[in-house]
Amino acid sequence: MKKLILSLLCIAFVGMAYSQRVIKLDELKMDYTPKSLEIDESSNSLTFNVSEDYVGQFHANPMRYAKENFSIMDFIEANRNKEYDTFEVTFITNKGNLKVNYNNLGEIISSSQKFIDIKLPYNSLISVLKANEGYSIVGTKHLAFSRSGGEINKEFYKVKLENGNKSKTVKMNINRDASGVAVGVLAQLCLLLLPGVPPGEENFSFSFHWWLSPTLADLQI
Repeated sequence: MKKLILSLLCIAFVGMAYSQRVIKLDELKMDYTPKSLEIDESSNSLTFNVSEDYVGQFHANPMRYAKENFSIMDFIEANRNKEYDTFEVTFITNKGNLKVNYNNLGEIISSSQKFIDIKLPYNSLISVLKANEGYSIVGTKHLAFSRSGGEINKEFYKVKLENGNKSKTVKMNINRDASGVAVGVLAQLCLLLLPGVPPGEENFSFSFHWWLSPTLADLQI
């Protein structure tokens, strides 16, 4: 009787896991049924909700994660009866997403990353605050794009700053040193008065966290 009850419980838990379709970072290597890899025919895409063990785990290197943990060939096999030349796979967390476009040979055509409320590298943080004394950081956005092969060829931060009723959006182009560490370079900024928003910045969203809103005084520079 005990064995029967345990078996039923195991079946129930497995059923719950598949119905939720929440895929953890360390679970993508498991074998999925072809049905779970079938694309949405209306959008020619597939979306995975990534459950992180800690905030920022996926953002640390989303492209490497996609290459190492997602089997594009299994995906193509599951959709072999559909006449598509390209496929889009999206990996989503509560901080943003990675979208990867593949051709029918499993090669990466292009990709895009978009994450919000990202903690800036220390040197970039100092650079922004020194160039904008009196302002506090209230929001960040990290964007990156790649072409064939998946190697990033365009990457930058957008940093939202406020000082009383004034607001700035600062763009920082990102270069990476030999070790892969991001180095931000101030590119441009836009000054506006709250609550107005400049054209093209309507989609810049942010929320407040304890590590946001730093000033030079907070960092004791």
